[in-house]
Amino acid sequence: MAAYRSIRPSQQDRDSASGPASQSTGMDSTTGGLGESSSGGGANAGKRRRAPKSVTQNACTNCKKARAKCDGKRPACSRCTSRDQGESCVYELHVKTAKEQMVREIKDLKEKNTWIEQILAVLVSNGHGSEVIQRLRNGESYRAIAQSLGAETENMSLSPTAEQNLSEALMDYDLDSAGSAGDRDSESGLIHGRDWTRVTSNESLVDHLVALYFTWVHPLHMIFSENHFMASYGTKSNLYCSPALVNAICAMGCHVYDPEGDEGTELEMDPLVLGEKFMDEARSLIRPEIYHRMATIQTFAIMFMVDLASGKGSRASTYIRLAAENLNARLEIQYCTEALEIAKWGIYSMNVGWSSVTCQIPNISGMPSNHVFDNVRMDMHDQLWRFYRRTGDFSGPERSSSAMQTAAEFAKLSLLMHEHINYYYDSHGTKFTARKILEQYENYLSWREALPEELADVSSEGQALPHVLSLHIRYFAALVVLFRPLLAIKKLSTGTRRHIEDVTIENAQFGVELLKIYRTQYSCRYQPALQNFSLLHLCDILVRYGPAPTNTEAVSFCLEVLKEAADDRGGFAVCGPLQETFRQTAIECGVPLPDNIRELMGPADYGFDDILDACTRHTYAQPVDQIVENVCATFDEDFSEEWRKLIENRSSQEMRVNTDTGRYMQIDSLLNDGPN
Repeated sequence: MAAYRSIRPSQQDRDSASGPASQSTGMDSTTGGLGESSSGGGANAGKRRRAPKSVTQNACTNCKKARAKCDGKRPACSRCTSRDQGESCVYELHVKTAKEQMVREIKDLKEKNTWIEQILAVLVSNGHGSEVIQRLRNGESYRAIAQSLGAETENMSLSPTAEQNLSEALMDYDLDSAGSAGDRDSESGLIHGRDWTRVTSNESLVDHLVALYFTWVHPLHMIFSENHFMASYGTKSNLYCSPALVNAICAMGCHVYDPEGDEGTELEMDPLVLGEKFMDEARSLIRPEIYHRMATIQTFAIMFMVDLASGKGSRASTYIRLAAENLNARLEIQYCTEALEIAKWGIYSMNVGWSSVTCQIPNISGMPSNHVFDNVRMDMHDQLWRFYRRTGDFSGPERSSSAMQTAAEFAKLSLLMHEHINYYYDSHGTKFTARKILEQYENYLSWREALPEELADVSSEGQALPHVLSLHIRYFAALVVLFRPLLAIKKLSTGTRRHIEDVTIENAQFGVELLKIYRTQYSCRYQPALQNFSLLHLCDILVRYGPAPTNTEAVSFCLEVLKEAADDRGGFAVCGPLQETFRQTAIECGVPLPDNIRELMGPADYGFDDILDACTRHTYAQPVDQIVENVCATFDEDFSEEWRKLIENRSSQEMRVNTDTGRYMQIDSLLNDGPN
């Protein structure tokens, strides 16, 4: 009877293993059991197999079937070679190894795609295009070229959402499920290819709406790098673009869409109805797990503008807060520093602008960085601008847009506005002093004087760009908001009150004159929604403190501009409630309404809730009583002295104020000889 081999060596076996016999017998390389002793027969002893010196975890198919250890040699392992089975020695990739390799390849492709997008952005900008092309021809790696262009190449990794989607795909692979998950875009959820929107299949319409956005909105509210966006938009990449972002852009484009005379892009429905469909699509594509992506944050910012234009200021405030909060949080992807900085300053400026016209504290904790556009190469963003309204305007004349310079100055102006907003509305009981307010005033004057030459001239003869005009309008509106509360202080000497009134009215007039230039050159149909609020603050001063007929002219002008901007074919629905609240101001101040008031106001009847939703408060006007309560007791006396110091410090300087007549005015001529 044949003896059975021991499953586990006994103590006697272990002891004998230390003797010479153990060296001749050893362990069975095939089964792992104890080998038979040499006394077991010479025939069996000659068939013993030695274990290979190196063993691979991924054995060939032959060794797997034989349950033998495999050394993994290629093209055939030693065992198969010794048995003349080299041709049938095949290695199958282990499932776990396949997963790991797939993850590595996806991450490598993700990193490579980022470098390529940086290179494409440079090619689109025409800044170093010829240099980049030559380096590509020379065979330089994408990484080397991207690094030299300032791209972020370290710590590249997939986002948690992408990792989750990858895990789901690998799970499908494990289960051999051949469903549609692999064809689904991980961010958009779109099944049919990588189309940007499902609202319309008319590509020319989408391109038209995007072009309208880049003409009338982007230069003023620059919340993303045009170069990076267009590179992703053109290559169907989700890095600096997304379906939600494109839908939001199209929704905003519907508000400045003018169907009159445009046969190339006829809409299938009312522009505002179409815009709401784009917004619904954008909202459906946003999920909590992608909140921290840059394109999603930028989508929130554009949705703020769309809802604001639609008269939904309360919901719009939520979107701009979401944009600010998620931008300050840790982003999932390592984005280009330049693109990230443009986004941060753009959203910051938008947030401060909204807070300024609604007299509220901004939903931000601080400024994006120490200096505006520190990491932005201004020379690489010299885009062209044309007066684009309809598809036929694509062939119109072009000029330098100065959009990046305008965005930088908007950010600098927003820093000043943020400071005085916090001073007035977040003082925590601190008393307002004349010195601090006039310091802020002087900072505004210095900002205006330091403007680049291409942004300084806003006279009608110079045909100023619309976003440059808006920059100056925002400046004068900020000055009005700075001085308006001081006019509510009851205990002011006659001289101090007169000079504060003069300065406030003068700046309001300058702002209104620029609005008239804007209306003449471009029409208020294309002015941004926030500018309608600036219009209210500027005209409010002329109605309350301006002499006749300036006050009555201001009422007519304000209502006319709001009607033009509210155009029934699209436009800004928010202008309806704004008209109503301004009409109430005129009645309150005893200023006659224009004879055609019914024609200007239209048939709609706006109530308290409509005004509350548009302004997020019951009125656009500043809460001056709240501010006046915190004015220090010696304000009147201090103001007179600080005013004189301001004149002395700036007596040799000129404050250039360009209007439709191109006038220049010295600061001391504005202030005369100071308060009496």
